[in-house]
Formats: sequence, structure tokens, C-alpha cells
Amino acid sequence: MRTSILSSILMLFFAACSYGQQGNTDSLLTGTWKGTSICQVRPSPCHDEIAVYHISKGPGPGVYRMVMNKLVNGVEEDMGESDYSFNPKDNTLFCYIEKYKVTVKLTIKGNTMEGTLHSGEKLYRIIKLSKE
Repeated sequence: MRTSILSSILMLFFAACSYGQQGNTDSLLTGTWKGTSICQVRPSPCHDEIAVYHISKGPGPGVYRMVMNKLVNGVEEDMGESDYSFNPKDNTLFCYIEKYKVTVKLTIKGNTMEGTLHSGEKLYRIIKLSKE
């Protein structure tokens, strides 16, 4: 009887801790992030941009929806929307965007996010953002 009570208490404790971590992750990631997206391939159709990313909770656990915009003449222009997987072990967001055959990996450190966009094996962009 004592073992089952102890097991129940431990299960509740771990469930509460897990919920708290998800809540912390949500508040860490969700919101508006702004910074630079610098092209690494020249000459190409790629241009340096001021990026504005809006992150919200996605459709499942550990998934975040990112609306990616760029600033042109002070106005946000839509660049697309994708779901990213969050890896809490290394604080990274990851997405493969099938439509463009690109991979985006971003690492979160407090209120900053840095990462890359690769097209195949080629480094295409370096992204550096701060949370607003």
C-alpha cells in the first residue's frame, strides 16, 4: 500500500514538473523575434533582410508555429509559415521546409536566437534574432 501511494505521489510530481517545463518553454519561445537574416551565397537571388518571426504554440507537444516575415520599407511582408520541432536538450528549433527544400535550425539562448538556413549542403543564410 505504501509503495503504491509513493508511486502515485512520484507520478504526480513528475507530471507537474513536466507541465511546468512545457509552460516555461512556451513563454521562452512564443512571441515576436526580430533581427537579421544575412545571405551567404553571392551572387544569387538571396538578399540580406530584417527578419520578424512570430512564434506561437503549434498543433502538438514540442511543436511551435512560426510565421516568418521580412521588413520592407517598415512594413512586414509574408515569407511563409512552418511548424518547428523544439529539442529541450539543446534548446533548438528545427524545421525542414519541403516546398523550398531547406533546413532551418535555430538555437535559443535567453532572449536571443541564432541559426542557419541550409539549402542542401550549402549554407544559405545566417539568422540572428532577439525577442521583443
